[in-house]
Amino acid sequence: MKLPLFIHGWAFSSKVFFPFTGIKPDLPAHGGSNEIYTDLDKTVAKLALTIPDKRDVVGWSLGGSLAILLAFKFPEKVKRLFLIGTSPFFGKAWPEENLRAFKIMIRKKGVSAFRSMVIPNFKDRIEEKYAMKMLEDYINLDLRDIIPVVKKEVFILQGEKDPIVPVKEAFILHSLFKRSKLIILPGGHFPAEDERAVISSLLKSS
Repeated sequence: MKLPLFIHGWAFSSKVFFPFTGIKPDLPAHGGSNEIYTDLDKTVAKLALTIPDKRDVVGWSLGGSLAILLAFKFPEKVKRLFLIGTSPFFGKAWPEENLRAFKIMIRKKGVSAFRSMVIPNFKDRIEEKYAMKMLEDYINLDLRDIIPVVKKEVFILQGEKDPIVPVKEAFILHSLFKRSKLIILPGGHFPAEDERAVISSLLKSS
């Protein structure tokens, strides 16, 4: 099996995919990346360069949105999509006042406050100045018009108790894709051990 590409979420790094074998780059301003973040389109173009040929792509949260953009802009690089805790438009996933409070919390308490909501005790480097710009771009990224154009087999994995991306977003995502399977799991925003087994099993399927 060709190694899949794994794209981590905002404020984390490729370390979240430590149980998996694959291509695991760090996004700009995250983890071991020395790249300065400029915009999401350039980030997707650089991700495309990490794939030598058509591969399965696993994206979590913001990484799921980037995976969708990758399949749209570089369809020859993507075999199947596996989207975990992904929203087609995060800026509309919550009421505006919730998003405003979310950004204020991060600015006051730092990225660690967000990390503790998702994966407690997670530690890795992040350049918060550039990461905050990436967050703003993510909030404004509306994929609803391009998703129906993406003609790939898609697996949508959603934690039923996800505090970051509401379950309703998975159903919206499922309705927009022409070929998708929705799998609701018992966890939160990032899969627990039993859910990782589900992802591994899906990746091994043809």
